[in-house]
Formats: sequence, structure tokens, C-alpha cells
Amino acid sequence: MDSFTETQLNMLQEAARVLREGGLVVFPTETAYGAGVAAENPEAVSKLLEFKRRPEGKAISVAVADRDMAERYVELNDEAKTVYRRFLPGPLTVISKSRGLADSRLESEHGTLGIRIPDFSFTLELIRLLGEGISATSANSAGRATPYSPQAVYDNVSLKQKRLIDYMIDFGELPKRPTSTVIDTTTHDLQIVRSGAILPGLSRSERDINTPEDMQKLGSETFLTLASRLNDGPLIVLFNAEMGAGKTQFVKGIAAAMGISETVTSPTFNLIQEYEHDGLTLAHIDAWRMNSNAELSGLNLEQYFRPHTLIAVEWAGALQDLFEQMRVESAGAGVPLAFADVEIAYTGQNTRHVIIHS
Repeated sequence: MDSFTETQLNMLQEAARVLREGGLVVFPTETAYGAGVAAENPEAVSKLLEFKRRPEGKAISVAVADRDMAERYVELNDEAKTVYRRFLPGPLTVISKSRGLADSRLESEHGTLGIRIPDFSFTLELIRLLGEGISATSANSAGRATPYSPQAVYDNVSLKQKRLIDYMIDFGELPKRPTSTVIDTTTHDLQIVRSGAILPGLSRSERDINTPEDMQKLGSETFLTLASRLNDGPLIVLFNAEMGAGKTQFVKGIAAAMGISETVTSPTFNLIQEYEHDGLTLAHIDAWRMNSNAELSGLNLEQYFRPHTLIAVEWAGALQDLFEQMRVESAGAGVPLAFADVEIAYTGQNTRHVIIHS
């Protein structure tokens, strides 16, 4: 067990007791203060819905301690298992088919349930002490400000709502981080339902990377954040980076998030390599040896201009004029083209600085 102070242990034990008896607890997570009840207790869930002023039929996620506990509540397909392995614990809610153990009012109308594994040892210990999932939703009325302190909770709820709170864990002011990203793994296109703490917004994102594994993780995170763009047409990811900076590692991460199990290598000699998994296509191009736009045209790139397809182009700078022309003309194309630019620069012997524009 993680090291907690005596005061924190007392708070955890009291909170677990209140939850076990059907009470509503306000508790800290890695993103904000949450309002939680035991997910399998119908009376407790009724209290939570009254507190949130949320009608039945609008799903609420369940926080669990680990993947084993998650699989008590949901069925994990291959896409979900990949997401769990690479991103959890963390600020991500993963939607899967419910097994029906949690109160049905926490599920969507389609019988799916969102699962969270918080990257916050205090919350994880509370879940372990309770021994079951805790409903995980921000401790505010629907549509009100996200609370990052106990005072913010009180400032944004009515007197009646305050009386529904049976216990509050005061962990002080939390860092103002975005709420969790929500991803639906029951669809073929890994639909992003809500963007959040994993590369939020992504008009421009920067990250310092120290290992190949971290570069792959960044590639996976980027795909998950941009996956919804594949619904209407292809996403073209253009790399501007030096030799050995990590372009292929980034693409490996994209492939992993797409569920592709094949080994991804840079297609330096055959110029293009195609991978497919469950309706998704990855076209990996290396333009290092290309001397003209005509060579790229010879690859018949247009065959990949379709939904659910990601085109990753290493050494894209060699064909910059052609891609700029594509950007200009994409507005009038039969299939809309989406672009993301990845710049990778050395900042030390083992450190790279990555900038992503999209």
C-alpha cells in the first residue's frame, strides 16, 4: 500500500464506510473533485442522480482500481485492452460493453459503461478499501464549473445538494487539469466522445521525450486524440525531423493504438507499407529517397483518401510543395483531408522536443 499519513488513512477508512452504507462521498482525483457512490447500490445511485440533477439515461462512469476489477463490470475487446495497457491508470474514460453488474442507470442507452482507473494513489486506495467500483463524475451540478477545491464544490451546488453529501475528503486545492478524455472502444473507429487531459485541444502541443517507449506512447496518445477525424476522410500525419529522431517510433505508437499487431519498420526501400486492423488502415510512407513529386504520385496516394485511414509520411519536407497544394485543394476535394504536423528536434543526447500541430 502507498504511504499515507494517519489523517489520510482515517479519511480513507471513513469514506469507505460511508460508501459501503450507501452514502455519497466527495473525493479528489487526478483531474478534479468527484462525487461518488458504490456503483452496485441502487439507492446510492439514486442519491447521486439527485445530487447531479442529471436525468436517467445519461451515462456516468465507474472508477475501479485495476483492469481485473474493470473486467467485472465490462467486456474488453482488443481495442480496449490496447488502450488499458498503454494509458491506464490515467485521465481516460474507456467505454465498453457492460456486464450489468453496476446499476443500469450508470450505463448508456446502448448498454455500454465507461470505466476509469485514476492515476491517483489516494483514490485507488479508497476503491480497494471499498472492494467495488465507485461512480466517477465531477462534484458539481450538470453544466456548472469543474471543482478543484472543496470550496468550489460548495460554491456551485444548492443547499439541498449540500445536504446529500455524506462525507467530503478535503485534499486541498487540486491542480487545474482538464477532465478525462472519453473514448468509445465499442465502435470500429475508436471514437473520441470527449477530449480532455490527453493532449487537450491539440491545435499545438509540445512534449519533451527521453525514451523510444515514451515516443511510442506519444504516438498512441496523438492517434486517440485525433481518431474522430478519420470518420469523414483520411488523416495525413507529416513528420519534419532529423535522422534517428524517433519518427518511426511515433508511427509504431500510432499503429499500436489502432490495434495493429504487426511489427512496424520504416519503409525506406519499398517507400510505402500498408497495415490494416478491424476496418482501420495505416499507410506508412518514407519519402527519404524520393526526389520529385512524381515519385509520390506514382504511389497512387489517392487510393488511401478514404475514411478510417491514417497516412504517416516520414521525411515529408522533401515533398513540402505537394502537401501544401493538397492542403489548399482539400476544401474542394470529394473526401475531406485532415492534416497533422509533427516536428521532432534534438535537445540533448537522449532528449527530443516534439511539437504537434493539427
